[in-house]
This record gives sequence, structure tokens and C-alpha cells, in this order.
Amino acid sequence: MTSGRRGAWLALALLAASLPAAAAAGQDEAVTLRVMSFNVWYGGEQVSLEKVGEAIRAADPDVVGVQEADRNLHRIAEVAGMPYVDERRRLLSRWPIFDSGSGIRSESGASPYSTTALDKSALHAWVMVRPGKVVAVANVHLSSGSDEAAVRLAEAEPLAVLGRLAADGTPVFLTGDFNTSSHLDPAGTRRRGRADDEGPLDRAVTRLLADAGLRDSYREAHPDADAKPGHTWSPGAPHPLRDADANRSRIDYVFTAGRSEVLDSRVVGEVDGPITDVAVFPWPSDHRAVVSTFRAVPVDAPPLVAATPRRVPEGATVSVRTWDPHGPGWTALVVRRGGGPGDALTGVRDMPHDWQRMIPLATLGLVPGDYDVLLVGEDGAVLRRNAFSIAGAGATPAVEAIEPRVALGAPIRVRWRDAPGDLRDWIGLYRAGDADVSRYLGFVYTEAAFSGEASIIPSAADGTALPAGDYELRLMHDESYVVLAKAPVAIR
Repeated sequence: MTSGRRGAWLALALLAASLPAAAAAGQDEAVTLRVMSFNVWYGGEQVSLEKVGEAIRAADPDVVGVQEADRNLHRIAEVAGMPYVDERRRLLSRWPIFDSGSGIRSESGASPYSTTALDKSALHAWVMVRPGKVVAVANVHLSSGSDEAAVRLAEAEPLAVLGRLAADGTPVFLTGDFNTSSHLDPAGTRRRGRADDEGPLDRAVTRLLADAGLRDSYREAHPDADAKPGHTWSPGAPHPLRDADANRSRIDYVFTAGRSEVLDSRVVGEVDGPITDVAVFPWPSDHRAVVSTFRAVPVDAPPLVAATPRRVPEGATVSVRTWDPHGPGWTALVVRRGGGPGDALTGVRDMPHDWQRMIPLATLGLVPGDYDVLLVGEDGAVLRRNAFSIAGAGATPAVEAIEPRVALGAPIRVRWRDAPGDLRDWIGLYRAGDADVSRYLGFVYTEAAFSGEASIIPSAADGTALPAGDYELRLMHDESYVVLAKAPVAIR
């Protein structure tokens, strides 16, 4: 146990008498939990992934919400020493992570940027902090820009469901780069060279979250905003061209709700920074991070099952992790997507003990395609399912226009397959042969699906329809400009 952890446990003893009655009643079940929010800056490679890992290790978190992982989430987890990863929520954890949904997005149409690839009812993951005990964790990145009402407020509205989740006492933690300052902080701070608005919708995002029952852990730990401003934008480093003094705002947060008590909250950033509590040199991001320590009373875990990785090479192993709260025995079966227990292709039945909750299963003989792993109860009912896919040997990403020639102003329907399935894989429309990968003319996210269909509405910079001509579709990797596949399309 590190000296920081010893201090946290001492703080627990000192705070026990002042905890709310609900938390005090579960004092024996309480855990300490450190939760970090970290925008790593365009894949964490602007300085180095190693420094990103060093920053996470220095903060010593149990769970990290990562923003701008951009195709490097697993590499960041590796350098940070975090064994569990949730790709669709960009969470890293010391403890097992389970999806609160089925592992894929079931809703149709485009989702808000803040909840890409997630159903509205499954924004959080379950983190099992003790055997059979869980807390709920969500992570978001809201859009930048100056229009709080039209953009960020709409993106934040789905997050109110997290407050309702906490209504029964469930500890809930929400990390993110919210790209907006807090209504709890003094007015007049600046972000990216612009003063905060002073109209009725000023800082509406944090007000919405507070109304939903979510508490700002940093400001709860440090109520005096003048003494502890906690600015996360911007450290002004590592590039001296950025004027840190002209860009001071707190836009990165760890919110909490439910049965949780804030013990501490710290800013992680550059060496000799005026507000840095935990320092790393050179600092690897254009944001400082925030890490908060909590005393939380986790709740009993529901039936849970997880299959990792989400995309399994043909013939490779899928790891199945379970929790069946009904007894020590458990059954986990692999079926084709949507199948039932009677369709089992492999798995284990009536595993007689509860000290082995993960089992590796071979996929040898299973054809490429979409599968579910089922947690099955004693009565044969499906308690929970989690999706994964098997990729064919030598499968490579592909994209195509469903109709290679489209009418002027019409949507372009696209189809893709064998994509990586990362959170923000996307398909961009470009002029044929344009060498500038940043000059896309329309785009759509794949919603972290390995294959699927969607539509792009092409438009020029001024919003008008594109002229007739030759264009191309490019399948891009996880909000980066890394091209995975191309296909021609013509506007006639």
C-alpha cells in the first residue's frame, strides 16, 4: 500500500463520524476509490505515450476516464499498468469492468457526440471494486465551440440519467472533458482566448448536472474557488506558443452521485505549475488532469458477463468473465448473435465454484461473424448477454458506396465491414485524390460497429450542396486521420 493510500485510509477513519446516515450504515462495506479524468491530447502521442502512462501512475487512480485516446486506448492502458479496458466508454480500471448493456449499440440513427456508440440506458459501466460489489462509471467528451445552448447542453442532457441511477444510493462517477467552465467558479474566466458568456445559458451544462444530482468533486473538496481555482485548461505546456495566462478555466471534471463521500481532489499537471498538485515532466497534454478520492459504499452487482476482446481473430481465444449473484455455480455459453441457451456452440455449464469467474474459451471451428456470450441461470433463463465478433483470417477494413453514383444534393449511403470497432471510427467524404486528410466534406461515425450502413450528407464549407464530380469515401480510425480503406463515389 502506498503512503497516499495509507493517508486515505486514515482519512476514512476520521471522516466516518461525519458521513451521511446511509453511508455510515454500510461503513463495513465502504471502499476507497480514486477516479481520474484525463484528456491525453490527440492520442497521447503529442509528447509520448510513456509520459501519459507516467502521469496516470503518478496520480495512482483506480479508474481513469480517457478523452482523445484516438486509436491508442489499449496502448495507454498498457503503459499505465491498467489491466481492464472499456473501449466504448474509454475507461481504464484496476478492477474488472462490465458493460451495463449488451456490448453493442441497439438504437438506430446517429447518437449525440457525447454518447457515441452507447444506448441511452447504458451510458455507464459497472466496475467491480470488490467481489460482487460494483460502482457505476461513465466518461464523456463534449464538443468545443462557443455555443453552449445549441451544442454542449444538448450533449449533456442524456447524462441526467446518471443522477437517476444514483437515486437508490448507487455510487456513480462521471469523468470528462466538458469544454465548459463551472457555475461554481468565478465569472470572467477565459477559455481558448474567449470570455465565458454571461447570458442565461452561461455554464448551463454544470447547472444541468447539478440539478440531476451530480456533485463536482473538486469544488466539493475545495469550496474556495479563489484559493483553489483548479484550472485544467491550459497548462501552457509543453508548447511555449500557448499563453497559459490567457486561457484559464476548469473544464475537466470528476462528478459523483449516490453513496459517495469526497475525501480529496487534486490537479495533475506540469512541473512548477501554479496549481499543480501532482507533477510530471514533461507534461504530455494540453489539459491538466484531475484525480479525486472517494469513500463509496458499492452496491450488490446484478448478473454480469463480459467477453474480451470485442473483436476476436478467427481461431483465437475469447475470455469470458462472469458474476452470477444467485450462488457459487454459474453457466456461460457462446451462441450466434441473438441466440438462446439451446443454440450453444461452446461454453461451460454449472461451473461448481465461485473463485473462478473468468474462463478462456477457444473459438476454433466457429465461423467469422457476430456472437453473444450468455450468462444462464439455474432455470435456464438468460440473465445477461454480451456481444463479441470473430474476424475472418486476413480480414481487412473495407468501405463502399451502396450507390456509386448519387444525385446532386442526395445523401450518400455507405457500407463498411471489418472496421476496428473503436469508439469514434468514422467515414469521411473527400474530393477524389485530395492529399489533405483534414479536408473532409462530410462524415459519419460508425458507432463503434465492426460492420454496418449509414448515410453522409455532403456539403461545402458554406453549407451548400457539393458540385457534381468525383469523390471518395475514407474509413478512418477512431477520430484520427489514419485511413483504413477507400472507395470511389460520384455526384452527378
